[in-house]
Amino acid sequence: MSQAHDRSHKSVTPATRRAVWLTAALLGLTAAACDDTKAEDAKADKKEEDAGPAITVQLPPTPDFDEGKAPETWEDGAHSIWGMRKDLDKNVAAGSTGTEIEIKGYVQEIYVPPECPEGEACPPGKQPHVWVTDHAETKGKKRAMMVVNYSFQIPEWDAKRWKDEPPVVLEKGKRYTFKGKFKQFSDTGFASDKGLLEFVAYKPHDPETGQELPAFVYPPGAPWHPVEIARQAEANEALVEKSKATAVQQLKKQRDGK
Repeated sequence: MSQAHDRSHKSVTPATRRAVWLTAALLGLTAAACDDTKAEDAKADKKEEDAGPAITVQLPPTPDFDEGKAPETWEDGAHSIWGMRKDLDKNVAAGSTGTEIEIKGYVQEIYVPPECPEGEACPPGKQPHVWVTDHAETKGKKRAMMVVNYSFQIPEWDAKRWKDEPPVVLEKGKRYTFKGKFKQFSDTGFASDKGLLEFVAYKPHDPETGQELPAFVYPPGAPWHPVEIARQAEANEALVEKSKATAVQQLKKQRDGK
C-alpha cells in the first residue's frame, strides 16, 4: 500500500464515518417510505376500481312554496280556486246554503265517458264534468278543481222547447268564468274534500274574436235555466188561476145552497 493511500485512509475520522453511515441510513429509510407510499396508492387505486364508478348524488330542488298560488280574486272580481280553498270551511258552508259565486279558471281536462263495445252491457258513464286550474301550465289534479253538471240530456218530446238555446261548450286549455255553488258534495253524487263547483252558468267566448262574452249562458235542460224557470212560473200561475176559479165556484155553490 502506498504512503498516499495510507494517509488518505488514516485521514477519515470517526465523525466522518458516522456522517456517511447516517446519510446511507436516511437514504434507505426514504426509499422504504417511497415504496410504502407506492404500495398504499396502489391499494387505494385497486379499492376504487372494486367500488365501481363514482356515484353522483343530486338533491331535489328546494320546494317553491308560492307555486300554485293566485290572487284570491282576479281583476274582474271572479274568485280563484286557490282563494276559495284558502277559507275552505266558510266558502263550503256558503255554497251548501245556495250562495252562488263566480270562479275563473282554465279547463285542464274534460271527462269523456268510456266507450262501450257493441253487444256488451256497460255501466253508465258519469255526469259531464271538467277540471279547471288557476294557471294554464298547471299539471296534475292536486291544484285542479272539478266543475260538475254542466250538460243535461233532453228528452225527444221536449227538444223543440230548447232548440234555440245555446249549449254549454267548453274547450280544453281555454279560460272561462263559471257561476256556481262551491261545495264538497254535489247534488248528483260528486265529492271532493278540497271543494268543487256545482255548475250554474258560464261566459262563452265569441267565436270570431275569442273574447269572453259578457252574458252568462245556462245549460239547456237544467232546472235553473231561465227557460225552465219561466215554464215553472207559468205553470204555477196557471195553477193559482185554476185554484182561484175553483174557489169562486165553491163560494157560488155555497150562496146558492147547493
